[in-house]
Amino acid sequence: MSEVFVAVPNPIVFVSFVGVDLHKETVTLCACNPAGEFLSSLTISTKCVLKIEQWLAALPRPCRLAVETVGFVEWFIDRFRSCVDKIEIADATELANCRGKRRKTDRNDARDVAVRLARGDCPLGYIADEPLMQLRKLGRHWRQLSRTLSRAKHCMSSMLLAANLRGPKLDGSSAQKWLLTNSDLLKPVQREAFGNFLDIICLIERQREPLRRRIIFANRDEKFAALTTILKSVPGIDEIWACIIAAEIGPFDRFPNADALEFWAGMTADLKESAGRTQSGPITKAGSATLRWAICKAALCLCRSDERQEQIRQRLMRRIGRPKANVAVGRRLLRILFAMVRDGTFYQGQKPTGHERKANRVRLKRKSNKQSKVVKEIINLQDKELVLA
Repeated sequence: MSEVFVAVPNPIVFVSFVGVDLHKETVTLCACNPAGEFLSSLTISTKCVLKIEQWLAALPRPCRLAVETVGFVEWFIDRFRSCVDKIEIADATELANCRGKRRKTDRNDARDVAVRLARGDCPLGYIADEPLMQLRKLGRHWRQLSRTLSRAKHCMSSMLLAANLRGPKLDGSSAQKWLLTNSDLLKPVQREAFGNFLDIICLIERQREPLRRRIIFANRDEKFAALTTILKSVPGIDEIWACIIAAEIGPFDRFPNADALEFWAGMTADLKESAGRTQSGPITKAGSATLRWAICKAALCLCRSDERQEQIRQRLMRRIGRPKANVAVGRRLLRILFAMVRDGTFYQGQKPTGHERKANRVRLKRKSNKQSKVVKEIINLQDKELVLA
């Protein structure tokens, strides 16, 4: 019987390690060898990318680089990914906790990253590949447009309340019809401001429609189709929420358990311990704000469709209040999604709440009341005409 040998690729033995401290206008790079001994450093403007490439090309190979995480690190990764053998991002918060009492300078920070990278104890993050990064940008752009749309609608609602008017449904077409018909009910300044906010709403609605189509087409890509199909089995998670959740989290298997995912998303309580007593504070908000926004919105939609989740939310609201209860059900949904993706199963809903049935009943009652009011006015007018005749 012949034996089959499987070739195992040899791990790369890096000869040089580079730490990067990146700022908006300057960047500091420091290189060391595997023993942590200093090789060279460079402090230069972020515009001088060719000189940075030359400095990296002069280092011994293979080379491994780590840059501290900042909000504008993407351009650095895209530009210099091909200049080194491996590029990483270092967690700036964990590095700050490990800094100790040494003097904080850009060069010391860059050298600390390089030395820790050589020792193997540098706290590293996750770098998304290009397709996932593009999907993430689509979701974040959708969130920014949605926030602007919500602010405009809130301002229009405040104007209507100040004028003691009920007003229309605050979307583009309904608000335009209402303004054309009832503009005389508003004062001149309010009328002009209402029209300006209406222009903003119409513009954002036009911008969101092609963005919605791009998100739907991206979700149907074979790389994301399996994951988004599992996520969309949850009531309340549609194409948009599935795109944002899948893009912000990335591969679910990079988290060992649901606790790690919950901590990474910044939805765990900030615990403060002193003198043997532990006090629970607000959530850490350490992760993606877009992910927390999508998860909490999707959890509220789920509570309107699943009676068990709504019962849990109502119980939490009585105990800790509405805002904290909404965050708690969002954290619960995040753990449910992790278990679903880990096991490859779809969401198994409980008894529906019947919210749509109740809402339709209220809507029909309101409509019938309005119609009966109109009929009564017509009858009164007819009676007055008969009296005058």
